[in-house]
Amino acid sequence: MERIPSTCALSRLLTWAEARGASDIHGRSGSGFILRISGRLEPVTEPEFALPEEVTVQSWFLDAFSPRLCARITTDREVDASFEHGALRYRANFSKQRGAQSFSFRIVPQQRRQLAELQLPDSLADLMRSMRGLILVTGPTGQGKSTTVRAMLQQLAEERAARIITIEDPIEHLFVDARSHFEQREVGIDTASFADGIRNAMRQDPNILFVGEIRDRESIWAAMQAAETGHLVVTTLHADSVGQAIGRLREHYPASEQTGVSALLARNLNAIVCQRLIPNLSGGRTPCLEILKRDAGVEEAIRENQLTLLAGIVEASNHVGMHSFDQYLQELLSAGVISVETAREYAVNRHRLELALRGIITAQPILATKA
Repeated sequence: MERIPSTCALSRLLTWAEARGASDIHGRSGSGFILRISGRLEPVTEPEFALPEEVTVQSWFLDAFSPRLCARITTDREVDASFEHGALRYRANFSKQRGAQSFSFRIVPQQRRQLAELQLPDSLADLMRSMRGLILVTGPTGQGKSTTVRAMLQQLAEERAARIITIEDPIEHLFVDARSHFEQREVGIDTASFADGIRNAMRQDPNILFVGEIRDRESIWAAMQAAETGHLVVTTLHADSVGQAIGRLREHYPASEQTGVSALLARNLNAIVCQRLIPNLSGGRTPCLEILKRDAGVEEAIRENQLTLLAGIVEASNHVGMHSFDQYLQELLSAGVISVETAREYAVNRHRLELALRGIITAQPILATKA
């Protein structure tokens, strides 16, 4: 694990950004730095951190990182890595922009935060009590998927004695053994790929596998096979809705194989959690979730590739713990967590939201988060 010396120039930038509550730091040669604070981008205007030239950026890296990582940054087009600065861990991506060096750093929260502290419903803990199956946590980049999964795994580790193997690229959060025992493996260092890591983990007596991301047909197939053979597999995927998540998995396979993939998913997919972070009245951001759980109707819709039916099933199944993004949005609005303007901006079906605001239609209450 790389560690940034406190005396280098990059450390001064990180310390300054951390004090302002930044979650992300972006920079490129010949341009100013940009911070993301509570989801909003803010340019850095302080003279101390003025426009960095190529030589400045490279000298910062040479002072901050090991020769091995610096060599990779110089020669490779893209490099993913992680590093520590003080008590914080960062996920880093180094890239080129029109031939010039760019980078993006993201702080990885290390607190052992419970679901309630993250304003997440207890129903997520219920999902983790399954002994087998596949759980997908989905959403756009930067919407808290990794943080949610960490809280789910850590809470499970404190409730149940299990062997949990994680396969990540890179390792971000260091889990703490409680009743459960963790083994964390990093792609490129401890295993060649996600698919290889999953296959080899099957020989290491796991109860639960966490796969940082499934991004190709080999890792998708390996994850589904692990669930099929009696393990609980938790992973993340970039998708905005439950239907899109299933469609994304199918798209990795040729048409001749998609029927078999759908059948395997129908049997083994326990749940899909779609998450987005939306502005709250306190000035921060609150998770808004869509949750699908497998039942007979969901299983048939996935098996027959009738994915357009899933949204209706989710909305009609509050009594078994499912709910749509808009239903949860209305719950947050009723609880005084978000404003009406925010609800209108983020609603998937704005017409239906307007009808609900006028009292023309009503929604069955669902399990709300804590404000």
